[in-house]
Amino acid sequence: MKRVPGPGVLLLVLAACASSTNSPPAAPAGPPPLDPAGYFEFATDVEGQTVTGSIEIRQAQGGGYTGVVSTSATEPVAVRAVTVEGQQMTIVSDTPEGPVSLVLTFTGANFTGTWTYAGMSGTMAGKRIR
Repeated sequence: MKRVPGPGVLLLVLAACASSTNSPPAAPAGPPPLDPAGYFEFATDVEGQTVTGSIEIRQAQGGGYTGVVSTSATEPVAVRAVTVEGQQMTIVSDTPEGPVSLVLTFTGANFTGTWTYAGMSGTMAGKRIR
């Protein structure tokens, strides 16, 4: 003789099935956390002249990051600080004329950003090379 589950058990099973099929779809995964270490190339306009450059960021021993910012218009400068928030990276370097600040927002390997230096500012665009 087969044993048939009671109506209470059937209601619990049906309720469990209904609740699992009515749950909202999972949110798509966002981009992976931005890894600031790498080599980046960029271009910007400074007083009507196109300036190209590169940024090299490395993991420092003991934590944090180090690196260098080089441009076709200036001597290379050492990176003093790197911060990352989401897909945005801020890089600060010191020069005799004052700090250089780069704020880069990434979409995949590409980025757009802004720079400030010695009372000037501008926009920039570039790409992670490696």
